[in-house]
Amino acid sequence: MSIYGAFSPSMFGMRSQSHAMNTIGINLANANTGGYRAKETRFASLVSESLYHESDLGGPRPVDVQHVDRQGVIAASPSGSDLAISGSGFFALSEKFDLSGKMLYGRDGTFHMETVSDVTATADDGSTITVRDGYLADKNGYFVLGWPVDATGNFPTSGGTLQPLRIDPYAFDSDFTATSTTQFIANLPANLTPGTKESFTVNIVDSAGSRQPVTINFTKTSTQNQWEMSANTVAQVDTITLAGTPEAGDTYTVTVNGVTETYVAAGTEPNIDAIRDTMVASINANPMMAPTITATAGASGEIKITADAPGTAFTSATTAVDGGVNPDNTAATATTTANVSGTPTNVPATLTFDSNGQIVTPASVTLTSSFTGGSTSSFTVDVSELTQFAGDFVRHGFYEDGNSTARMESFEYDSTGRVIGTFDDNTQRALYKIPLAVFANANGLEERNGNTYLVTEQSGTADIVAAGSGGSGWYQPSARELSNVDIGAEFTTMILAQHIYNSSATAFRTVDEMTEVARDLKR
Repeated sequence: MSIYGAFSPSMFGMRSQSHAMNTIGINLANANTGGYRAKETRFASLVSESLYHESDLGGPRPVDVQHVDRQGVIAASPSGSDLAISGSGFFALSEKFDLSGKMLYGRDGTFHMETVSDVTATADDGSTITVRDGYLADKNGYFVLGWPVDATGNFPTSGGTLQPLRIDPYAFDSDFTATSTTQFIANLPANLTPGTKESFTVNIVDSAGSRQPVTINFTKTSTQNQWEMSANTVAQVDTITLAGTPEAGDTYTVTVNGVTETYVAAGTEPNIDAIRDTMVASINANPMMAPTITATAGASGEIKITADAPGTAFTSATTAVDGGVNPDNTAATATTTANVSGTPTNVPATLTFDSNGQIVTPASVTLTSSFTGGSTSSFTVDVSELTQFAGDFVRHGFYEDGNSTARMESFEYDSTGRVIGTFDDNTQRALYKIPLAVFANANGLEERNGNTYLVTEQSGTADIVAAGSGGSGWYQPSARELSNVDIGAEFTTMILAQHIYNSSATAFRTVDEMTEVARDLKR
């Protein structure tokens, strides 16, 4: 090696350590950056062309290695929309809402709602309004992708079609699932006399997505260990009709189950409907009436009295007393929907028990119903857990599927990545599942802005799997993953890089001095 060639190792040494210091600086600057992955500068020797089995060492060459597969620090987050990955895998992200952009992958679960477009929704009063839809997105505005729940309430375990996740309050206000399967667990009193009936009322979701009360009846038959099961779904309705020209002193009364509301006219009322509306409000505000019935205004002068629970009978009456000079005040009561206590909506099913109080047949009963407004329902009741022992009618539980139309109030995650919405009808529903993208060589991914990555030949294609399967990790809700930078190790590496740089600089300066001596000798 010539003396001039001795500059090369020192020069490469300084350049390589400068590169390493730059890598360390970037790591330290991002020590608290969500989802950041540390890099490490390693070194390889540069060797010149060999001649007669001899070669010159030209010094080190820096090689950057990224540690994408190393777990970062997981920190608790006050935001319920944040989600951290514990273990292997990446969130699948799309640059564009319509999936026309690049597919990216990231580890930072700092999520928020990103609005996309105007959509129509139903307001509380039933009117149509325009709102902005909102989708789950990361800090870059990229859309988080996941699986929607299917018709059976399940999610794929791998692959599947991914889509953006809509999470605004109106996202599911028109979605519903009618009740199809229920289970009733109870004890029917074995010592009841024939003809005695036990009933209970449940709320199921009808074909229009509304919750409807259904009264299920169990009637003891004259045959030993046998009952009949039926259902009532049509509530009793009485129509009260008031008539007459309002005059001072005219008096109207409405009595429901022995409780009376009275109105004495002042003579200033414009018509009979004004009196009707005042009486409707008074009836609904009466605590002795309101728990069992509801009053509504019908046609002119009409008051509709409706039982709150199908199968619950009530009695009503009305009177009108003239107080003025015109004897035209009248009041009448008519039952427009009959008492349903003896009119089941399905053919009664026969339940048979053995001598030990266990049900023999059937295992289930299908109940069909029709409701005011034209909606219907058909659901199967699992009665395999019914018993017949001496004692009281004891209801242990009623379980039903089905979800009514409702507005989402909030959402949360579970450890498998399910997005669970809480709705204003006090139900919780699994809406989506966020999968994980797993790579054969995660360190081979191409880094992009915002701590996201692109697939490369070195990384291999993404395997989309459910959390906890296919080599993936699990989720930690209300948490976010920070960087995987080890500050102590970075400072140790920095000190070593500084010493090597100084040593290379000293060697460079020594060679320079030797060159000057050689120059002077030539003189």
